[in-house]
Amino acid sequence: MTTRRYAAVLFDLDGTLRTNQPDGFEAFIEYASRVGLALNEQQVKICEREAHRYWASTRVDLDMAHYDTRGFWVNYNQLLLTAMNLGRDCDDCAHRIQDLFDHYEPQDMVFADSRSVLGTLRAAGYTLGLVSNRTENLGPLAEKYGLAEFFHFTLSALEAGVYKPEPGIFYMALERAGVKAQDAVYIGDNFFADVVGALNVGIDAILIDPRDIFDKYYAWRVKQLRDVLGELDVDQPAHLAVGVAEDSASDQHTSGGAGAS
Repeated sequence: MTTRRYAAVLFDLDGTLRTNQPDGFEAFIEYASRVGLALNEQQVKICEREAHRYWASTRVDLDMAHYDTRGFWVNYNQLLLTAMNLGRDCDDCAHRIQDLFDHYEPQDMVFADSRSVLGTLRAAGYTLGLVSNRTENLGPLAEKYGLAEFFHFTLSALEAGVYKPEPGIFYMALERAGVKAQDAVYIGDNFFADVVGALNVGIDAILIDPRDIFDKYYAWRVKQLRDVLGELDVDQPAHLAVGVAEDSASDQHTSGGAGAS
């Protein structure tokens, strides 16, 4: 728990306030097992860290430009298998995993504690910002998810002209929040995009890490979003819901492989 008082709390969107159920990474692990790849706990952690690293890298845009849609996801599946030293164990596993993803239809969900946490922080006097790598205006998205009322501003990569972890998007967020870096804290689920990006410009960061994949890499981590309240020394409301996801916010689904930016 911190004793430091911040003026602004900045939030990531995907994986932090909303998710796919089942999420893409969980689906990848299940599909890998269905094609005969039994992964141990260490391999799963390596795989998930690599997924986080990939989605925070410039390689995503390069690969999207290079491959067609299916080719992109097959390549991504192969990248994760290679990270676990399984790339040579099954010549067609990346393709077979993608065959299963062709039928992947997750629900678009808001985490059960998102609205309660945001409402509690806003009532406590924090300036709240939504800062995401989405390449679209976040205002309509925040409305769709029932989160718009909590945020003082939103900022997407489209508006900023750069993606996290590039400094520009964080500096623009600070400007919109009207605070200095030392007076803000960033909440996100991707270590490479959210934590590294924030720390590089002097913003403190809390990593949401439910599966402890970064337990040896970063100290300020929580299991779930509601735990952020305790870290900021804000009382948790008694009515805070228990559960993974609150409701279906949309009938749109993220297609493809084990991860979304």
